[in-house]
Amino acid sequence: MVAFPEGFLWGVSTAGHQIEGGNKYSDWYEWEKKGKVKGGETSEIACGSWERLERDIKALEELGVKAYRYSIEWARIEPESGKFDEDALERYAGFTKELVSKGIHPVVTLNHFVLPLWFARMGGWEKSENLVHFEKFVRKVVQSIGQYVHYWVTVNEPNVYASMSYLLGEWPPQKKDIELTRKVLTNLIYAHTMAYDAIKSSVPTAMVSIALNMMPFLPFRNWHPADLVAARLLGKLYNYSFVDSIKLGRLARPLGNDETAPEINGKIDFLGINYYSRTFVKYFRPFPQLLNGQEFERTDMGYEFFPQGLEGVVFKAYKRYRLPIMITENGIADSTDKKRWPYIDGALQALAKSMKRGAKVFGYLYWSLMDNFEWKEGYSMKFGLYETVRDTMELKARPSAESFRRFISENR
Repeated sequence: MVAFPEGFLWGVSTAGHQIEGGNKYSDWYEWEKKGKVKGGETSEIACGSWERLERDIKALEELGVKAYRYSIEWARIEPESGKFDEDALERYAGFTKELVSKGIHPVVTLNHFVLPLWFARMGGWEKSENLVHFEKFVRKVVQSIGQYVHYWVTVNEPNVYASMSYLLGEWPPQKKDIELTRKVLTNLIYAHTMAYDAIKSSVPTAMVSIALNMMPFLPFRNWHPADLVAARLLGKLYNYSFVDSIKLGRLARPLGNDETAPEINGKIDFLGINYYSRTFVKYFRPFPQLLNGQEFERTDMGYEFFPQGLEGVVFKAYKRYRLPIMITENGIADSTDKKRWPYIDGALQALAKSMKRGAKVFGYLYWSLMDNFEWKEGYSMKFGLYETVRDTMELKARPSAESFRRFISENR
C-alpha cells in the first residue's frame, strides 16, 4: 500500500478550448472549420462547459479533489486586439471564486496551445514584438482573479506546441521549419518570463511555472551507437532545454541563440510535468525516427501502456532542477475504462517511488476530468474519469472515477 503526505494536492486537469465550446475567435476553431480534424468535427460544442460550469463543479466535488487545473481562453477574453470581453472575464472570475469557496485550489493555465485569431494572423509566437500582447492579456487576467489563485501555469507544453505546429506541421499554422521552431521556443521562454513578472508584480507569493511534457527517450536498438546517441540528445533537447534556459538565465544552443539573457534567470517556482508514455529513437537520415514501444499493450492513442516511466521522469527532473514538482497531467485514452485505473494506480506507485528516492512532489492532477475535444483526434479519444454523454452533455462517472475518489479520500 502506498501512502502520500498529508495535504498532498489531488486533482484533475482540463483545457478551455477542449471543454467549453464556442471559442470561435481562435486560430484552432478557424482551422477546424477547414476539415482538419478527424471526422470533420469541431470544438463548437465541445463539452458545453461554458454554459455548464455548475455541472463541472459538482463533478469535482463528487471526486473529492482539492485542485483543478483549467485554462483561461485568451481568444474568449480578447476576441479583438485591445478589446476585452468583461463578461467573459467575470464568468471566469465567478467560477474561480466558486472553486475556492468549495476548498478547491485553482491551477490556472494562461495559454494551452490556442491563440486568438488576430494574434495568429500577426505571426503568433513567431515574432518577439508580438509578446507584449500576451503580457497585456496576462495582466488583465491577474487583475481579475489573482487574489484567488496561488498556482499558475504560463504556457502548456511549449515543446509539444513547437513540435506539432512548426516542426511536424500537423497543428495550426502547419509549418515545417526547424528555424521557426527554434524561434517559437525562444519566444515562448520570453512569454513565460513576461507572464511570470506580471503575475509576481500583483501577487508576489504566487507559485508560477510551465507545464512541460516529459518522456523517457530510449534507443530502439541498444547495440546501435547512433540510436544511443540520438536518444540521449533528443531526450535532453525535448525534456530539459526549455527549463535549462530559464534556470541558467541564458538561451541554450538548441534554441538557436547563445547570448546571455539575465532577465529570464530562475523565473520558475515549481515544475509542472505532463507524462503519458515513453518513446524509442531509431537513427535514420535526415532525422531520427520516433517509435512506440512494443513491450506492453497500447492505449487508444497508440501510446505504449507505460505508467511506471513516471518514476524516472520525476526523479531525474527533480535531481536536475531541485524544484518542487506538480504532476499537471497524467492520463490514458481508454474507451472501455478497463485500463484507466490500472494505469493511474501504476503511475501513483511510480510517483511514490520517486518521492521515496527524494523527489519533492506536492500534487497529482489526472488528465482529464471529462472526455473532451482531443485536438486533431476530435471526440474519438476518451481520457475522462467522466463520460461526456454527447446527446445531453451529462457527465457520467466511470468506475475509474470511483476508484480515484476512494484513493483520494484515504490518501493511499
